Amino acid sequence: MDYLDLPNGRFAYIRQGQGCPVLLLHGLGSSLLDWQPQIEHLARHCQVLALDVRGHGQSEPLRAPVSMAELAGDVADFIRALRIEPCIVVGISMGGMLTFQLLADSPELVRAAAVVNSAPSFPLDSWRMRAQVWLRLGLVRLLGLPALARMLAGKLFPKPEQQALRELVAERIAGNDRTSYLHAMRAIPGWSALPAAGRAEVPLLVVAGDRDYTPLAYKRAYLGQLRHARLEVVADSGHATPLDQPQQLNRLLQAFIAEHSPPIGA
Repeated sequence: MDYLDLPNGRFAYIRQGQGCPVLLLHGLGSSLLDWQPQIEHLARHCQVLALDVRGHGQSEPLRAPVSMAELAGDVADFIRALRIEPCIVVGISMGGMLTFQLLADSPELVRAAAVVNSAPSFPLDSWRMRAQVWLRLGLVRLLGLPALARMLAGKLFPKPEQQALRELVAERIAGNDRTSYLHAMRAIPGWSALPAAGRAEVPLLVVAGDRDYTPLAYKRAYLGQLRHARLEVVADSGHATPLDQPQQLNRLLQAFIAEHSPPIGA
């Protein structure tokens, strides 16, 4: 693990391999550890960097409200500090949202992008969406992160043979700093990177698990608001595609990275 001091604090990251830089961004309540299956595979083909987003893992905790634009600004600062621009950015869930925010605010830093089980906005346009947000916030406040961790792990990995993954992810979510988690979560409802992200001239791969929380029709609908974007569906996968179908995702990412890496010596 390496550490880097940026304007908003100390950030933890890892870097492996050589070649075209590829930055991995995790989801809410997660850390760079959830990318291990991808790091080990992709580092044989490119330079892989994985960052703990502010408020997560071993990076700076969150002690005040924060916006998605500010969290994406940390990522932009990280890219510039390590001089890896333009890099390929891969984000899952909240990490995908931060990727869309980067496309909106700093597209010059991104050579190409892949988002996994994510979206360019999180509108609170229905009682169902509001209820889901209130339920999660209330669960954390009343029962704590361990209770939320058990619930989420069960939804992420529902199969009997996924018990080891359920236990691993439940432990990781429960280990979050409660204050940081709540601040990060409150940044998401009502957020949108549209229409700016949709105007970015950056190749975009949208990856969707066929059992993700949001249906494929939802991804197909927002794909129409984005330039240079295409959709790939991962079979028999829920929201945590990097962990429940690592080999399928690794193949998709390896091909996408190879397609958009600069020629050797360029």
